[in-house]
Amino acid sequence: MTIRSLRAAVSFLTVLPVANADGGPGERLGRAYFPAIGALIGLVAGGTFALLSSLTAPLLAAACAIAVHSILTGAIHLDGLADCADGLLGGGDSARRLEVMRDPRLGSFGVTAIVIVLLLEVAAISSMSPARGLAALVIAGGVSRLATLWVIALVPYVRASGLGVAVWDARHRLADLVFGSASALLVCAIDWRRAAVALPFVALSAVAVAMLARRRVGGATGDVYGATSELCQLATLLVFAVR
Repeated sequence: MTIRSLRAAVSFLTVLPVANADGGPGERLGRAYFPAIGALIGLVAGGTFALLSSLTAPLLAAACAIAVHSILTGAIHLDGLADCADGLLGGGDSARRLEVMRDPRLGSFGVTAIVIVLLLEVAAISSMSPARGLAALVIAGGVSRLATLWVIALVPYVRASGLGVAVWDARHRLADLVFGSASALLVCAIDWRRAAVALPFVALSAVAVAMLARRRVGGATGDVYGATSELCQLATLLVFAVR
């Protein structure tokens, strides 16, 4: 793990202008840092919720928190979720589904998936206290990117080109998984009881996305990674919303 890899991860997962000087993606897109960067994104969104909760209604504060999260990430995960919904839930053979997932236009499945996920995330966060909402968003950011990291490691990448080719690189895979898992578990210490309940649901969400992708297109794509992150984040927030 190097500074170059860290910059690559920040540049890939956020809109912050910190790309490497040569414009290259960096080794494996800095995938070992994904959970840590996810937690930091969650910290910014959670801080927004905690601050605005003291100034306005919880529902508005939650909506602003999710808006900040989406803007900071460039909505990359929501985009992947929508493309996966259109491709994996639509008809046709594997080649057709991959073509649909690459099409920048959204279909009915994609729009519906985004609306449902955003509504559930806002509803879940708005039901929490500021402290719990902050913890939930930080932990959700970490464990959702950890789930993505495991999908990257275990599910073959099916496209011949794209950033996913770099991120699926088998070199140092075990070290990246260990480092990423340690980072996520450290984040979970913020509220380890609820995190422990959330982790099985996160795992089930990741497995469901991975199995659907394997069945429908033969493996993973960058959109599958984005959908995994978004759905695992939602699973975590829903668990934290339970009283």
